[in-house]
Amino acid sequence: MNNEKKEELKVFGATIHGFSRAYINLEIIAGSKVKNLISDVEVNEWYPFEILRELEGIVIKHYKSVEPILERIGMEMMLIWYKFGPGKEIIDEGADFLSFQSGSQGYISVVKGPEEIVGSFKLIKIDKDKGEALIHSTTPFNKNLERGIIIGGMSAPGDLNYIDVNNDKDEQYFEIKFH
Repeated sequence: MNNEKKEELKVFGATIHGFSRAYINLEIIAGSKVKNLISDVEVNEWYPFEILRELEGIVIKHYKSVEPILERIGMEMMLIWYKFGPGKEIIDEGADFLSFQSGSQGYISVVKGPEEIVGSFKLIKIDKDKGEALIHSTTPFNKNLERGIIIGGMSAPGDLNYIDVNNDKDEQYFEIKFH
């Protein structure tokens, strides 16, 4: 990806705030660098995606095993989105979060830029009776973070007892089981 296109990739300020709020809630080492990165970030404005990459980089730098930490950050981001953002107005139950992803509705509300680098986060199939779903993601987000976003978004309403999200076969395909 060339630098010009990379610079065109933007993320909504609320996403940056959600990420940094997750740091605080989970008591993750953040330090002054996180405060500096988000000090001028407004919730309803657009910012370079690289700010989010830098926040991820802080986790990667300070922790040996980052996968579960990034997953927890994703979960926490979605719990914040549900409790303090528009989540309660958009989804009534866990499976609704998956339906919200059809056509990348949720994703395109927080990321914008050239189509070839924005990618998509699409619900491929869902069977609520069987408790199975499949999401295909071509986004620039860390896939561990995305796994946490799915778990957090589905668990936020509190109606599901079990949620398993697995992308071991292919990191871009999230196989989801729930009940």
